[in-house]
Amino acid sequence: MLDCYVFFDVDDTLVEWSVSWREVFARVAAEAGAETTAEQAEQALTTAFTTFYGDTIRRYARGGDLREFWVDYDGRILALLGVKGDLRRHAERVVDQLQRPENIRLYPEARETLERLAGAGARLGIVTGRPQAGPDLERLGVLHYFEPVIDAFGAAGIKAEGEMFARAARRAAECGCPAWHVGDHYDDDVRAASKAGLRPVLVDRRNAHPKADCPRITDLRQLLEIVGE
Repeated sequence: MLDCYVFFDVDDTLVEWSVSWREVFARVAAEAGAETTAEQAEQALTTAFTTFYGDTIRRYARGGDLREFWVDYDGRILALLGVKGDLRRHAERVVDQLQRPENIRLYPEARETLERLAGAGARLGIVTGRPQAGPDLERLGVLHYFEPVIDAFGAAGIKAEGEMFARAARRAAECGCPAWHVGDHYDDDVRAASKAGLRPVLVDRRNAHPKADCPRITDLRQLLEIVGE
């Protein structure tokens, strides 16, 4: 039996996207009259996340209005791309295109991995920078595996600020067991989880971090051997 807690990131860890965010932003910006490349949209997305994602999370966390959060946030990204005029209307087009249910799916091995971990006695949780994680996890049929689900609205902040991982560490301490965190981003997942005392596992499906100083996997099923050590 596995006496441990395993926390998971969501996007690019459990869930894969079939639509490109940067291409959606570039297309909507161009249709609004601001000629934009996918590369420029990628840079705007990075700038937005590092400069005002956290503040926007805190603005909407108490009310929990997910659509209004995305309309506000995506509108500010479009402004970075030079879109003028009715930003709300253009932002709503981005939200409508990105939030289609068919845009996300579980990685092929995700459900099997969760079943095997839970069946072996591991406790499972979520730590994600998404504003809300529950609705998509429920629609994908895996929400019941996770307790707690720690997301950005719930923590009123982002991963890098540490509160999410502190909550995960406290939950594991209450159970008296070691805790792992599994995620795809070195800074937001590996480093932030390590600071809180969680054992990080980097999901590196594209082999981008061959020298990472932590366990590294390309397939979630490889977790079973790591957490069983």
